[in-house]
Amino acid sequence: MSPTERILAVLSERGCCPRQTGSGWIALCPGHDDQSPSLSISEADDRRVLLKCHAGCQLDDVCAAIGWTTADLFESADLSASTKPKIAGGKRGFRRRDNKKRTKTYPTGDEAIRELVERHGPPTGRWTYRDAAGDEVGFVLRWDTSDGKTIRPVARRGDRWIIGGMPQPRPLYRLPELADAGRVYVVEGEKCADVGRSIGLVCTTSAQGEKSAPMTDWSPLAGKDVIIVPDADSAGRDYADTVVEILSGLVPRPRIRIIELPNVPDGGDIVDWLDWHGEAAEPDELVRQIEVLVDAVEVIEPDPTSTTIERFVPFPLDALPEPLRLIVKRASNAIGCDPAFVALPVLAVVAAIIGNSRQIQLKRSWSEPSILWMVIVGESGTAKTPAFRFATAPVNTLQRSLLRQHELAMQEYDIEMAYYERQMTAWKKNTGESEKPPEKPIAPAAKRVIVGDATVESLVPILRGNSRGVLLHRDELSGWFGSFERYVSSKRGSADAAFWLSCFNGESVTIDRKTGTERTTHVPNATVSIVGGIQPGTLRRSLSIEHRESGLAARLLMAFPPRRAKRWTEAEIGADLQEVYQNLVVGLFNSLQPIVNELGEETPISVGLTPKAKSVWVAFCDSHADELVELTGDLAAAWSKLEAYAARLALVVHFVRSFNRDPTLESEDEVDEISIAAAIRLVEWFKRETRRVYAMFAESDEDRERRRLLEWIDRQGGVVTSREVQMGYRRLRSSGAAEAALESLVRDQYGVWEFAAASPKGGRPSRAFRSATVSPVNKTDAVSGDADGNVDVDDEATSMIGNLADRRGDSGD
Repeated sequence: MSPTERILAVLSERGCCPRQTGSGWIALCPGHDDQSPSLSISEADDRRVLLKCHAGCQLDDVCAAIGWTTADLFESADLSASTKPKIAGGKRGFRRRDNKKRTKTYPTGDEAIRELVERHGPPTGRWTYRDAAGDEVGFVLRWDTSDGKTIRPVARRGDRWIIGGMPQPRPLYRLPELADAGRVYVVEGEKCADVGRSIGLVCTTSAQGEKSAPMTDWSPLAGKDVIIVPDADSAGRDYADTVVEILSGLVPRPRIRIIELPNVPDGGDIVDWLDWHGEAAEPDELVRQIEVLVDAVEVIEPDPTSTTIERFVPFPLDALPEPLRLIVKRASNAIGCDPAFVALPVLAVVAAIIGNSRQIQLKRSWSEPSILWMVIVGESGTAKTPAFRFATAPVNTLQRSLLRQHELAMQEYDIEMAYYERQMTAWKKNTGESEKPPEKPIAPAAKRVIVGDATVESLVPILRGNSRGVLLHRDELSGWFGSFERYVSSKRGSADAAFWLSCFNGESVTIDRKTGTERTTHVPNATVSIVGGIQPGTLRRSLSIEHRESGLAARLLMAFPPRRAKRWTEAEIGADLQEVYQNLVVGLFNSLQPIVNELGEETPISVGLTPKAKSVWVAFCDSHADELVELTGDLAAAWSKLEAYAARLALVVHFVRSFNRDPTLESEDEVDEISIAAAIRLVEWFKRETRRVYAMFAESDEDRERRRLLEWIDRQGGVVTSREVQMGYRRLRSSGAAEAALESLVRDQYGVWEFAAASPKGGRPSRAFRSATVSPVNKTDAVSGDADGNVDVDDEATSMIGNLADRRGDSGD
């Protein structure tokens, strides 16, 4: 690629809109706030780029604004001096590196400004940019003349200053003031920001005009209430749209709204709005009017139909009640896996243990059972199997205890049967007597809480004898999906699919078979929670169109954390933690019993909502319904089940808090607003994961490679150079491929180029790609450890373990 092609590409990415003319190209100049194209671009005979800003920008200023030096304008700028052709002076050719024009630097920003004042006279405006620590990093100066306005930036580069743009990503204006602000107003231009601040608003903007938004670091606005106040023209609307798109990628996502100021002329802004009110207007009244405008517009929600793969957000550990939070936190730290790999199966285990003993009553005609279908998606080697084994260990231990009890019961049954048979023989000898025959003892049914066989034939008899329900666990769920595939076009397949859909709701099922001793089997409450793992490629193949149309896919809660390198740790899952988890499982199993109805069937006890919880639940349902109405296809089906899942998760949270004797729990018989709010947080996380997984189903090979590259960059800390990609990412071994891949990510706003400070002697600044939303994969709420990886559990956690371990459940041994 020639220097001319490269600079045209860079100018296009910067929004400078280059277009061809008869003698070359013309574009908006990046060196100042250009309103009409003033930068001409042409190519010399030696293929070097010729630039000229007709508004007066110096060549150094234009190059610095796009992160270039004048050396980059030459075709051999990236070659070493020893490899450049040496052409005699006087002839056109490549310049020697030691003869190229260097960017002029200044010891202070004031000296750089002084030179601009000598060129253009006193400025009509001067604004200071600072970093988060409050140190000066740049200035923007403005001159208003009869020909229009002229903007010149001054920036710190290392310990020197230049006349040119700040390195990317540039800081927001008045950055130190944003840290403690809950609501921030985004306007166009520093003058508007200062005017808004004069009446008491926290205002900011991006440097160097409305085209520079993608070159700015907007991460300080993550999670805040952001109000965008654009200028009243098409450029203002474009700027607002760009800012919305950038802010939507932040984690946590800000609450974004756009307001339009009344009584301003075309092209007007907040300055004109204040002028319209006059000098007598009181600041408090002006702020009140703006807040009325803000309250009248809706928050801009993310596009739920987008197939763009969202960045992974760590599982919300703080939404889990104790001791689940502590269990998941310490176990995932010791195993070295993502917390979601532990959290999902742990939640499924607890839901299965509660089973058909309880249900949550949302209103007279709507109740939800304690049933969760959890799927952990991960490549081989992501430690999902160790996490799965830890999560299911307590219920396996409980199952072994119950089977030992069954063996003892069977021994007693055998004795009773022998006695019965002797009585029966004696009764038959005395047939003339009117005595009734002896009563035959009933064989005890084995209590089951966990099963591994997913076939309907094996599961139905178990459910008939265990109306409380079971947990179906499969280390690899591909076999479960395969059981559907075998009968996908048969009547039997339809019956089996209907059976599983009934199990999701805990409904009664009746199974008719043509063979076997029992042709008809009735299960009053078919209650089955499911947990298992699957590889992403297998999941993509398994969830066929039939499964999605039947609603099976919509019933799965999935987590697909990015792969991360496992590191050795001395952390262990201590016996105390295992005891806490075991006591929770056994304690819930023993303390929560269903009731028996008039037909002799075990049925769940209903728990309602407290008044405050009902209010929170209604608000969630209304908001969720607003999202659902905009959806179609697979996402609409998933959203329709996620509402019910919020209630089911609230039921699980409630009974864990009850067992843990949470002092904030309002009542053991009613679910309070804390449990509802925690469940909603979990569901909001599952919504994001659902979008990610469903987008994975639809991604092309190019999308998949982009996702993998972004995940790799996140594992490196979110900032990489092209060289680091070339050396460390095996799919991009050539420098050209690595550079092109990062350029593509920048173009599509997955990140920005940031430039290292140039040395005082000049030279080409190095640049690195910085992820737009650095994934906090390595910042997950994990237990801290020492240099050897030993877990450091605080005193409060240790005390909690001691207290919980004292609450020993009776497993019946």
